[in-house]
Amino acid sequence: MAEKVIIDTPDTLFPFMPPVWELVGWFDDKCTGMHTLLHRMQEDENLKLEPVHRQTLKTACQDGVSPRSAKKIEKNLHKVAEQKNMAELLSHITPKEPIVRDTNGTKWLVFSQGLLEGINQHQPIQKLELPLTFSFLEKRAKAERQLILTCHQARKMETSPEEKLTRMCKAICEAFRHHTLLNSQEIRSYSTAMIDASRPGQQRTTELIAEALKVLFSLRVDFYHQLLASFMTDMLKIKESLRIPDTLTDALVNHGGMEQLMPFLEGEKLVTPTYRLYELWLGAFSLNSEKPMSYRTMSLHLPSPSITRTRVGDQATLEDIHNAANETRRSRLKEWRTGTAPKIDQLIAFIESLTGESYGAFLPLIMTHTATAWTNWIEQELANLEKQLQEDPSLTVHLNRDWLLARFSSYPNYWAHVKAQAHR
Repeated sequence: MAEKVIIDTPDTLFPFMPPVWELVGWFDDKCTGMHTLLHRMQEDENLKLEPVHRQTLKTACQDGVSPRSAKKIEKNLHKVAEQKNMAELLSHITPKEPIVRDTNGTKWLVFSQGLLEGINQHQPIQKLELPLTFSFLEKRAKAERQLILTCHQARKMETSPEEKLTRMCKAICEAFRHHTLLNSQEIRSYSTAMIDASRPGQQRTTELIAEALKVLFSLRVDFYHQLLASFMTDMLKIKESLRIPDTLTDALVNHGGMEQLMPFLEGEKLVTPTYRLYELWLGAFSLNSEKPMSYRTMSLHLPSPSITRTRVGDQATLEDIHNAANETRRSRLKEWRTGTAPKIDQLIAFIESLTGESYGAFLPLIMTHTATAWTNWIEQELANLEKQLQEDPSLTVHLNRDWLLARFSSYPNYWAHVKAQAHR
């Protein structure tokens, strides 16, 4: 039997570099992996791709398919690259060395380079460059690769299980010390928790479970906040060309773009980053500097829904249709404010209308995407925490919603650190 071919590289849940599809899922909950993108390409009639069944695509990305099926998929990928003028990109983002098992770094580099190329296709004059962002990803990927290789080697050593774990713990501590902003106490307790959680026969105490949950969240916060702070520092270098209002210039220069959108609890209610974002837009893009626009006015910047999507009766007048369309716009804006990921074409049209001829749309688009991802992420984490606490109420001694939100809201520390490093 012919050997199966895997189109995608398997993700690992190790949070030092989380799976890239986790982030994609916060932007678009319908996109669950490479197979989703492949299927969406096939649905584009303009590309005229050879159809491959959705399940075959999923199997190709997870378990592998026959060389014949793999050849069909690869042919489609190359056809898309040619039609989208991305053939050159496909050649230079192909990994030059073997991908280390249990790492996500290579996929992050490929994904980010592809995303940047896609952005630059719509930037005919000034091509966007992100040196600090890519430097961070490259260093993190190199550290992840070295850490995982060390752990693989430790497992193969002809020595006691305890000695293997000691070597792995030391490697984890070193990676955390040099590449994260965790403090010394956190590094010690989190590295110990990771080793204890993997120790055969280790009793899963409440304290150990709490520490394991903390390290999973803290490492992902560290990665995403460093990534975002690096990106925003790159934006600082081109802030004049971004053409943003004074409110957003202040947000970028003094708050890393996103500091003012931290989630917080108002009683039992979570005030989300998306809620705070659209609140910020009210003042930033108001024609009257003394009076913020209303959400009703803001909703008029959303593209008008098609008549077929507008709920009106058969005898509706043009005024009825107009009013119903505006009501649909208001409902859609309300959904976006509560964290529903906007469809990209609707979001672009909205931001371009909101910013008008006076301002550029690029940074507002980035802030909107980030706030949407943040909202979906923190709501997901709070829901998971609530479930854990219901199953084991004793966890509340070690972990609660306040801790989670405080850890998430550490972005200002990351912004200050990355900005300072860039100006050395």
